[in-house]
Amino acid sequence: MIALILAAIAVAAVIALLLIKKSLSRREPSEVDIGTGLGNRAYLLRMYKTIPPNERHEYAVVRFNLDTEREERAFGRAEMLNHVRFAVEAIKEFATPDDIFARLIGPGLIVLARVPDQSIKNGIGTILDAIRRYIGENDVFFCATISAGVYRLKDTDEEIDDPVFLAWQCSERAVESGENCVFCTDEIRNELLEERALRSEINRAFQNHEFVTYIQFCVDTDSARIVGGEALARWQHPTRGLLTPIHFVPFMERENIISRMDYYTLNEVCKFLDKMTKKGITDFFISCNFSRKTFSSEDFIPNCMKIFSEYSFPFSMLVFEMTESAIASNAEITNKNANAIKELGIKLMLDDFGEGFASFYDLHEYPLDGLKIDKSMVDNIHTRKGNTIIRGMTRLGHELNLKVVAEGVEDDTQVEQLRNIDCDIIQGFRFHRPISVSDAEAELMLNAENA
Repeated sequence: MIALILAAIAVAAVIALLLIKKSLSRREPSEVDIGTGLGNRAYLLRMYKTIPPNERHEYAVVRFNLDTEREERAFGRAEMLNHVRFAVEAIKEFATPDDIFARLIGPGLIVLARVPDQSIKNGIGTILDAIRRYIGENDVFFCATISAGVYRLKDTDEEIDDPVFLAWQCSERAVESGENCVFCTDEIRNELLEERALRSEINRAFQNHEFVTYIQFCVDTDSARIVGGEALARWQHPTRGLLTPIHFVPFMERENIISRMDYYTLNEVCKFLDKMTKKGITDFFISCNFSRKTFSSEDFIPNCMKIFSEYSFPFSMLVFEMTESAIASNAEITNKNANAIKELGIKLMLDDFGEGFASFYDLHEYPLDGLKIDKSMVDNIHTRKGNTIIRGMTRLGHELNLKVVAEGVEDDTQVEQLRNIDCDIIQGFRFHRPISVSDAEAELMLNAENA
């Protein structure tokens, strides 16, 4: 009898626990995403607080990236939301009663999943394939490109905001890299949190002129005489010191604020060239880098002209470097802008030649004056195959009447081989490292005195 009573109490306790859990997971009207019926951010926050701290490591935040913005443009909002519901049904095939679904502002779904670490690593690809298959059977297009980001929770994660941010950013990285899924390692976590901190300081940095311009001179291959230079951005951070572009350019590109940096640097270069012109030094050039997004925008030429109106240096001292692109986006506008640049007397160079896939298209499409061979190619010039490739690139450039620049040159062996294949200009640490504009001015003045 006692055993039966104890068993009954145990069953009652389990039922009570399940009822409590069901009650806790029930969404209030203010916690519902109207479009899909899923929980919203308020629901996710509340449910996260029900997880005991010592059990958080059993959960992972998974962000499924659905291209809902493109879907809405193509099919309308109602159909897009229907597609999201399709995706949820596919994911639920693999869900457990402990999993928590939410749709936050922006494209994608957040799932707070209670799964063993190895299980999620092994199963995420299967889940994504199932979503694609499920959606495909319902004639939905967008999930062909679905991807995911995963952040494994730590018991020390007191709030859900950082884990959601990290999973979100990892899913974006998966899209950019063409991967199924990106798992948030400690290294990625630290990098993303640093990026977020820097992103919040961008406006202050521009207002306080914390971004500074450095110049890396390049030289004539035969004589080693300075013939020009490339403008490079640096961030003189008040607490972190001097930051190189790798710390801020990637997230500027992702956040679509890279154009602000492009025009800021152009203005600094124009200021420098104007100053050197007034000192009588005009026999060199400075090149400015532009992202393809900036270069292909409708307002590119008006924005440049607004900057030019403040200065009076000869435009022949200015070179625009255009990065190659695997996808020739806005080719018509890019071509129009390139021709307008040429009419002003500014030279146009294709940067990172050999790194991507659109080089030959770009050579054919745009009125270029030069090409810059990427450092990754120069690094292999000592090999038979690498030497042959750079020799072929140089010959191609010369037959198209282009100046050929090799970047990333670091030793005498590379210099000698580049001379042997008639490369025109060399840029790299072997001759000059990036220096501040004031030091660049002093260097050019000294060269002029010794000429």
